[in-house]
Parts: sequence; structure tokens; C-alpha cells
Amino acid sequence: MERLECHVKEYAWGKNGSDSEVARLFASGHKEFSIGQTTPYAELWMGTHPDGPARVRSTSEKLSRHIAKTDSSKKLQKEEIHLPFIMKIMSIKHTLSLQVHPTKEQAARLHQKDPKNYPDSHHKPELAYALTRFELLCGFRPAEEILKNMKAFPELKAVMGEAACDQFEKLYKAGYSQDSIQLKNALSRIFSNMLYIQVDEPDFVTEQLKLLYNRLAKKVRGCLIEDTVRVMEKMYNDFPNDVGCFSPLYLNHMILEPGECCFYAAEELHAYLSGECVECVGCSNNTIRAACTPKFIDREALIEVLNYRMTKPEFYMVNADKMDGFPHVVEYAPDCKDFTLHQIEITTDPNSLSSQLPAKLPSLECGSIMVIVEGEGYIEDSITNTPKYVTRGDIFYIRPSCTVRFNSITGNRLLAYRTFSYEEGPDHSNRKTIPIFPQTVTIEDRFSSKKNIIPIGKDKVSFGMDIFDVESEMDGFC
Repeated sequence: MERLECHVKEYAWGKNGSDSEVARLFASGHKEFSIGQTTPYAELWMGTHPDGPARVRSTSEKLSRHIAKTDSSKKLQKEEIHLPFIMKIMSIKHTLSLQVHPTKEQAARLHQKDPKNYPDSHHKPELAYALTRFELLCGFRPAEEILKNMKAFPELKAVMGEAACDQFEKLYKAGYSQDSIQLKNALSRIFSNMLYIQVDEPDFVTEQLKLLYNRLAKKVRGCLIEDTVRVMEKMYNDFPNDVGCFSPLYLNHMILEPGECCFYAAEELHAYLSGECVECVGCSNNTIRAACTPKFIDREALIEVLNYRMTKPEFYMVNADKMDGFPHVVEYAPDCKDFTLHQIEITTDPNSLSSQLPAKLPSLECGSIMVIVEGEGYIEDSITNTPKYVTRGDIFYIRPSCTVRFNSITGNRLLAYRTFSYEEGPDHSNRKTIPIFPQTVTIEDRFSSKKNIIPIGKDKVSFGMDIFDVESEMDGFC
């Protein structure tokens, strides 16, 4: 079991300073780190991806190389072996882009065609576990709800195309199901119309958005709840005149309470809105953007990639399952082989089943990463048999077949999250790592006319985090 040094990403949509759980958690594990109160701390990456590779603290060696040397089943086969996932902590203040991720086959084609904008030939399914109230848009609403909002908000039909919307309604009323290719094709046409009208008639989009928000101010709601109206106001503030501001009218608005979890695979349209979460993703940095971003938008690829599933938000929820023999472990296992998430909660409450110490963790035949988010105590593994003191902010790589147990905890509770997968990770050997700039990186702030100047050294900032070209990264200014 090895302590890791991991990466913090400073993206403009992140929470600033001590408001960010990313900053607070990283500072807890790095006493020398000073939180900048005006700095947006968006993501803490824990994995082997080249855009933010973890390193073994004791040797400064990249985790991918450490795995290649120590995993007996793969030893000496490659210089680097990547995990199939990235685990992240995310702190979101501003709306992220409306986006979708490709399947493995689609990612390979996109990478071959346009490696600059699609740097990985790997897919990127995603799981979000809410640490706080967490909001996102995910998947198309049921057809009935989309039609109800078309009727309540004629501006939506205007940007989607009146004739195409009428055809969508005609097919639905004729009995075509949401799963039918006919209704999905009709949805594809109205969605395509909306994306391209942003390019062809931007002034018309601006005009329709003003009419839409005037209608919302008059308490017209369609099938919207007040929380969704609030989200629309926030999106309009973040991205005025962007056709993506219509998206809550046709996408599910999901509100996760702490401890709730959702998952969406490739081909699903989504956007994170606010809150803090543990995120598990495939080991990829590929994103196809639709709206609400100053970055590259590939409308043609996005329209082709989407599956146009229309469903209720419950479809995306992941069950919390207790593990037999491990009352202190809750498993979140989506329909995906790239990652499984364990919540580990150990308490001193005598009335709790998770109060028994020592508390073993499941022994896995694959590597895993664990982060301590609350509490402190002593942990021991079957390889070194030496107790280690652990506290909030500590991150560990646990080798395959390694048995780990918590011997004791201080205080009332220790809380940790562990991600693992039995899949092979992608091959990044031919991937070009984003170059490090020698002096400064200038970033246009999308929320003002000012520029942010981030001073950096030749290789690293003072607290040991590599700086990469934010504009080349998937989540920078999403």
C-alpha cells in the first residue's frame, strides 16, 4: 500500500478558495499547501492518466510505472500500466458544458480523425456520488415532458424548428414509443436544428431566450419545478445568449442528496451544474461539446454519437448495496466494468454494525485507489504488516490481493472512498502529454473581461502539482 501524490485542477468553473472541498481536502493532506482564496479549485485527480498522473510519494515515481514494476501478473510487460479509471473529487460553482462522451469504437474513430480535440482512443463512462447536494442535467426527458414544455414555451419550438417539432408530436400521438427509431430520429432532427441555429441565427437565439426568460418571470412553468427554474437563471447568468440555456426544458434535471449516486455511459447528453461529488470516470479525456462553452464544439460528431434515449431520471440512479461480511462497506456498482465505488465508514458508535475494530476491507484481485475524506486512525496492510497513521486528505494505492484493515480510529467516524476495476487500463504509450509551459499560462476568464495569470515554475508549482495546458484538457472551461 503506497501513499500517493495527486493532482489538483484549477478550472474556472470550480469553487474558489476554502469554499472548495477539493482545496480543503488537498490542504489536509499537504500541510505546506496554502489555499488561494480567489483560486478556483475544481478537481482532485486520482489515477494514472497522462494529463494528471499520480506519483508514489516515497519515490516520486509515476503510479503507472510503479504498477508495471510491482504487479506480478504484468511485470516487465510494459514500462507503464494504466488503471482503467480516474477517481476525482469535484467542487462545482459554475455550469459545465453540455456534453457527451463517445463509446470505445467512436472514440477510436474520433481520435484517428482529430487527435488534437480527441486525444484519447478510449471511452469515458461516468459515475457521480454526491458529497453535498449535487445537481446535473442528464439524458433527454420523457417525450411527454418535452412536448409539454414545447407547448408551454413556444420559444423552444422556435429554436427547434416548428415543422420538426410538429412531426415529433405527431409520431408520439400516433403511438410510437420512446424506444422506437422513428421517435428517436425525430428527436435527433429537432436537436440538430437547435444546435445549428446558434451558428446560423445567433441573434434569433438571443431574442428567443429573452422571450423565454420573460415567460419564466411570469410564472409559466410547463413541467418545470422551481429548482429547475433557478438552474435556468444560473445558466443564463453564466452563458447569456447560448442555446444551451434551453436544455433544462428537454433534459432531466437531477438533484442528488449526499450519499446518492448516478451513472451514465457513453452517448448520454449531460452537464454538471453545482455541488461536490466523488466522480469515477474511464481513463480518458475525450469530450464532445454541444453548448455552454467557449471551447471546441463538434456538432456533427455530437449529433451522430447521441443515443437519444428518452427516460425518467431514475434510470440513471445507482443502488447502494451493503456487502456481506463487511458492514462498514457500501458498494456502488454501475452497469460498467471500468469502475466500482466503495464507501467505507467506520464508527465508534456501539449501536452501529460498522463499529467493530479491526475493520477489514475486501481483498481485491486488482489494484485500487482509496482516499480518506474524514477522520483519522491507523491502517495496516498484509504486505508490510506495519501500522500507518492515516488522516483526512491521505490517498493510497492498494495492490492486487493486498488485505487492508483499520486497526483503530480517533474520534467518532472515519470515512473513505475506494475505486477499483478488474478491467485492463488503456494504452497511453503513444499519447502525447500536454506540454508544460515555462513561465506563465494566460487564461481568458469566461465570466469577465479580465485575464487570470497563473505563475508557474519550470516544472511544478510550489506544492508539487504539475501544470498542464488547461485549454487542451477536457474539463478546463468545459
